[in-house]
Amino acid sequence: MRERFVAFLPLTHSVDFAHDQILARLSGLFPSLMSKLRVVRAGGFAEGGEGGPCFLAVGPNVISVHLHPGQPNLESREALDLVCPAWFGLRSNFPRIHAHVVVRSEQDANHPAEALAIAAAVSMVAAALISIVPAEEIIWKTGEVSIEPQAFQRAALRLTIPEIKVSHWLAWRSFVGPSSPQGVPSLIYHSKGLVPFFGRELETVPSILPQAEMEKRVLAVTDFLILHGPPIFDDMPLYVPEHDYVRVRLRDRGLIDPNPVLLLRIEAGPAAGTAPRHGQALPATGGFGRRAVR
Repeated sequence: MRERFVAFLPLTHSVDFAHDQILARLSGLFPSLMSKLRVVRAGGFAEGGEGGPCFLAVGPNVISVHLHPGQPNLESREALDLVCPAWFGLRSNFPRIHAHVVVRSEQDANHPAEALAIAAAVSMVAAALISIVPAEEIIWKTGEVSIEPQAFQRAALRLTIPEIKVSHWLAWRSFVGPSSPQGVPSLIYHSKGLVPFFGRELETVPSILPQAEMEKRVLAVTDFLILHGPPIFDDMPLYVPEHDYVRVRLRDRGLIDPNPVLLLRIEAGPAAGTAPRHGQALPATGGFGRRAVR
């Protein structure tokens, strides 16, 4: 079973909210999905925290909404600020968090396309709650990333149009790799948050490309893999539009990650039209939202 998608919304104070408010806000934000939204189990919470969770469906994807006291826990031995730095700076400089809302997927994904639809559904419900509860930030658990609420909501609104980005679900960390034979230091990029999609994180082989170029390439490749979900096999060449050819390998461990990884090697692209484009996706036939809630 892959890790499920969870969004935390830390609150400085709790307020009343219930399933009907969330559903109404979902309908307002995503009117094209109105016929795909329904209440699976009614619920809600009073200002003092009393109540019970509600369960909502976005298409076939069931999402639960809970309220818990205190700040969220990422199940790590390290402090939250070390594992997931807040977008606004040190959390100790901000008002104390008294409660947090948990938005959680309630089913497993067996394929990247299913995971994409479930992640989108969790994002949509979280985006609706941003307009209802006083969220200080959005913490996307699998990526251990903190996002400013309005920025997260804007990203969620793009989930029903063809051209979207998925970077708000992931965190990327760079590490210094071994030097090249010419003595040039290299960089290794490692993802956090891809396990629910592919069962493993992505790691690049050491590269001497400038950091900005590395970031641009890994984000483009990640978007392409998640959004188009080609079957991944070992030593697979992949053409990502407007970027170099890349090769994906399945490895039992990476240089940084001791667990199985998707190892990404960026290769120089051949001249246009001279090589087959393995793994290239078919042209889109509609927005992501339509595919997500079929």
